[in-house]
Amino acid sequence: MTDPNTMPRHADPDRQDGYTPVFSDRIRTIIYVTGLVASIVGLGFMCFGHPEIGGFISTAAGALTAGFGVAYNPVRLSGK
Repeated sequence: MTDPNTMPRHADPDRQDGYTPVFSDRIRTIIYVTGLVASIVGLGFMCFGHPEIGGFISTAAGALTAGFGVAYNPVRLSGK
C-alpha cells in the first residue's frame, strides 16, 4: 500500500520540474461540468425522441471534454 499522506506527484505544489497545466483549474472545471451537462442533455434527446441529435451532442461533449483533459495530462511528461 502507498502512504496516504503523500501527494500525487502531478499535484505537488513544490514540484520543481517546470510542469504547469495549460489550462487553469477553473477553466478545466467549467469545461468538465459543461461536458457532463451536455452529455446528460444528449442522453435526454436520445431517450425522448431524437436519437441522432442526442448521439451527436453526447459525442461532441465527450470529445471536447477529453481534448481539454489531454492538454493538461501529467502522464504526458512521465517519459521526460
